[in-house]
Amino acid sequence: MNIYFIYSGEIHERFIENLVNANKFCISCEPFCDECRLEYGSFVDDIVGVHQIAEDLPDFIEEPEEFLPTTMPETDVVVAINIHADILTSLPDFLEKFNIQGVIIPIEDGAWVPLGLQKQVETELKEKGIQYAFPRPFCTLEFTGQPVIDQFIDRYKIGRPKVELIVKDGKIVKGKVIRSSPCGCAWYLVRQLVRFEEPLDDTLNEKISKAHHSYPCNASMKIDPVIKETPLHEAGYIHRFCVYEGIRADKEYEILEQESKHAREQIHSELQ
Repeated sequence: MNIYFIYSGEIHERFIENLVNANKFCISCEPFCDECRLEYGSFVDDIVGVHQIAEDLPDFIEEPEEFLPTTMPETDVVVAINIHADILTSLPDFLEKFNIQGVIIPIEDGAWVPLGLQKQVETELKEKGIQYAFPRPFCTLEFTGQPVIDQFIDRYKIGRPKVELIVKDGKIVKGKVIRSSPCGCAWYLVRQLVRFEEPLDDTLNEKISKAHHSYPCNASMKIDPVIKETPLHEAGYIHRFCVYEGIRADKEYEILEQESKHAREQIHSELQ
């Protein structure tokens, strides 16, 4: 699979670095790094190009296509991050022109893509037969039944995070990332939970939140009117939920059965 990034600003860098898995990408555990990300490998060869768009653009752009690439290598999926609204409206024609099958438009800040604009672009993408996803924020990306989008999630193991956790004597003693949040936070979260070396109790939510907030999350702290929550808090709920699901999946887990069930139900209701 080939990916091309079109972006504005610097927020894209953590997403790209997660896929590249450069040596200095994750330094959160220093000086106690156990190189847990080695098994992930690197997808640098899948990234066929990046195109940066200036941030200081006028409110209205008459010829938005002029800000998009004039040529493109063979590309399966374009990931478009924080691009001007007028440029976003021209994206369906651009994708069709270069025969690109899918596009993912992460929304880390509700102001990037208002709901009306999203619906407009979705309609045009549907008409052109282009597969798409608009995750709010990026770590809400899930399988959609669209082959290209699903292949993206499956190949790069990113989207809504999923982890496996092993509990022994009431403690999380081992963890594995099955699917990471696109920024890489799930890797850090698992390592921190294993290192707590304390019995699971009613402070687990606090421990998860502390680990999440210690990682440089890309999501905005401003309310997104679509999800009626800040993307940062939404990301926090999602990571908390994945931990409880990881605990629940451990067949040897007996401690905190009712607490885990209650927490999952509470988080689920918060996500609605």
